[in-house]
Amino acid sequence: MVEFYAYAADCRLHGQVELVEARLSDQLNSTGEVLIRDAELEDLADGHVVAMPELTVGHEEICAVVASGPRGDAARRLNTRTAFVEVEVGPYRVLGRVHGPPTADPFASVLRRAAWLPLTDATVTYRRGPDEVTDNVTTLLVNRLLIRTFRVAEASSNLP
Repeated sequence: MVEFYAYAADCRLHGQVELVEARLSDQLNSTGEVLIRDAELEDLADGHVVAMPELTVGHEEICAVVASGPRGDAARRLNTRTAFVEVEVGPYRVLGRVHGPPTADPFASVLRRAAWLPLTDATVTYRRGPDEVTDNVTTLLVNRLLIRTFRVAEASSNLP
C-alpha cells in the first residue's frame, strides 16, 4: 500500500492504494480507475471532509496525483532536459518542470506521452472556499487528457 493524494475537480482525495505495478505512474497508465482505501474527500467549496472505507474513482475524475511509492529501476533512468511549464487542469494551476529527451524540446514531446504526465518541482495553486492554497510537490502526475492549458511558463512565474 502507498499513500495516495489526488486532486479532483471538486475535492482533494487522500487514502491508501495497493501498488501492483513497479511505480504509481505505471499503475495509473495501465488502468482506468483507482481503488482508494481509507478514503478522505476534502471539499474544495468549504473544506469539509468526508471519510469512506473505500472508494473507486475513474481517471476521468482525477486531475492530478502526487507521485508516491517506489521511483522505479534506477538503471533504466535516462538523462533528460527540462522545460518550465504552466498547466491548467480542472480548478488547479500547476507550475513545474516537464522532462524530455536531451536532444529534443521536452515541451514538444508531451503529446506523445502516456496519459499521466509527470512534472517535477511542482507548485499546485487552487481555491478552498475563500482561501487560495498552494501545495509544493516533488513529483505530480497530471492527467494529460484533462489539461485545459499547457504552455511554457514565464520566468517570473515564481517556479520552485
